[in-house]
This record gives sequence, C-alpha cells and structure tokens, in this order.
Amino acid sequence: MSQWEVFVSDLSELPEGRDVELTIRTLEPGIHKYTYKRAKVRLSKSPDELPDRLQVRYGRGQLAPQRFSMHVLEEVQRLPAKYR
Repeated sequence: MSQWEVFVSDLSELPEGRDVELTIRTLEPGIHKYTYKRAKVRLSKSPDELPDRLQVRYGRGQLAPQRFSMHVLEEVQRLPAKYR
C-alpha cells in the first residue's frame, strides 16, 4: 500500500470509477518522498477498495476531509522519447 497526494481546485476533478490522468506525488518516507509523477489512475471513494491511498489537498494546501483509494494503471511520459 502506497500513500499518494494530489492537488485539485475542487473534488469534482476526481471522478470515481473512471480512468483519469493526474499529477500525483508520493508520501512514502525516504529519499524519493514528495517526488511527482504523471499517471493514469482509477479512483474510489471507499478507502479500502483499491490498493493505494490518495490524500487530497486544495490549491492553497488545505487538506480535504475526504480520502480516496486509487490504483496506478500506468505512468504517463510527458517528454518526447528523444529527450529521455
């Protein structure tokens, strides 16, 4: 189980049961804590339905009361192959 965090303007940006592309950051302790990645994920409002946990923050950093569970389907590469 991994811990992730996402910044959104409104909770409506996180549709349940659909694949959505988000910029998430890891909250796992260690050298890579707070590392961002772009990923295609599936979300659930039930905190135990999917394997990873997602914490939501609003634009100014306020923690949202609702927690989500999520599953990372694939990492999305934003740079063209010639620059990787």
